[in-house]
Amino acid sequence: MPALITGTFTPTGSMLEPRYFHNCVRIADQGVLVIAGAGPGEASGLRFDQLAPGTPGRSSATRTMASVEFYHQASGRWSTVAPLPFSRGASGAVVLQSGILLLTAGSEGGQSISDAQLYNVLTNRWTPTGALHTPRFGHTGTLLASGNVLVVGGNNLQSGGGQVQDSVECYDPLTGHWQRKAWLPVDAMNHTATLLSTGEVLVVGGYSGMQNAALPRAFLYDPTTHRWTERRPLPAPRMQHTATLLADGRVLICGGAAEPFGPAQDLAFIYDPVLNSWDRTLMCVPRKEHSATRLVTGEVLVVGASSLSQPEHAATAELYDPRSAQWSLTAPLQPGRFGHSACCLSTGQVLIAGGSRATPHPAPLSNAELFTLG
Repeated sequence: MPALITGTFTPTGSMLEPRYFHNCVRIADQGVLVIAGAGPGEASGLRFDQLAPGTPGRSSATRTMASVEFYHQASGRWSTVAPLPFSRGASGAVVLQSGILLLTAGSEGGQSISDAQLYNVLTNRWTPTGALHTPRFGHTGTLLASGNVLVVGGNNLQSGGGQVQDSVECYDPLTGHWQRKAWLPVDAMNHTATLLSTGEVLVVGGYSGMQNAALPRAFLYDPTTHRWTERRPLPAPRMQHTATLLADGRVLICGGAAEPFGPAQDLAFIYDPVLNSWDRTLMCVPRKEHSATRLVTGEVLVVGASSLSQPEHAATAELYDPRSAQWSLTAPLQPGRFGHSACCLSTGQVLIAGGSRATPHPAPLSNAELFTLG
């Protein structure tokens, strides 16, 4: 059994509404904005892990939300802020260099949307900005060094069916417009995109609709040439994984599934962009639909899991230390969860908010906890 290291989860104020698969962003030293997601709805006979590939990650037992909440770091309390113009889930959220939040696309009413919204914390107001050329959810959004935002992949799901995307778009905050960029060499959703110290973007894995498979492929996007370069593939396919930039410039790929609807994996990989190489490392617990957060110490906190066969994994958390290349279990959550949000506060603590219990029918949570490294 892996060693248990010092660290605690303590309750903090509960959200005003239960939700999971929501967006969260830290707003300077003030707190955390939690946006939309899925909340309680009418029950159905579907389990969340039995949905067809490409659906927005929820069943008819939930409903998409338009509400937005703010966690006040100083008081540990939540308050309601201006809601979105309409409900949505599986969106992308990026804080621009100006401090304005950009929310991109997502799904609403079971279909992909192309809408994009800007949120100003000071005025507490949402305003529309240029719509994407292609509706999508399950995409990635990455803030580039230029201040532009790169959106990659996703799924354009409409009434006639879905299409996983290889299309790429870039948002210019100065004009409010999107420009199409060089297409990703493969269609992908539920992948990861990580901004490297070089300014390039590393895209790893994901689900390909054309191949109906999880992908082992990895690509680098160069914002200066707008070209994609294929890199050494992952040792195994991955989707629904997380990617975390380490302090030394390497990237940690955690958990996920090796095939559509496959079991959670406990094998993690570390990519070295200088050597273009992958190293393997073994987590304490298999995980997917978890969170991975880099702490101020450089360690990575990995929380939760969605396994129905082993629901006890949803209450576990572990830390990866890049210096020793070791994983260690830390204190458990109360309760266990998946599809939650995790955000590192200016205090060095990590706010874990919402999510769902690992049960056959989604049971969204309003509970929130703070992780403190001992």
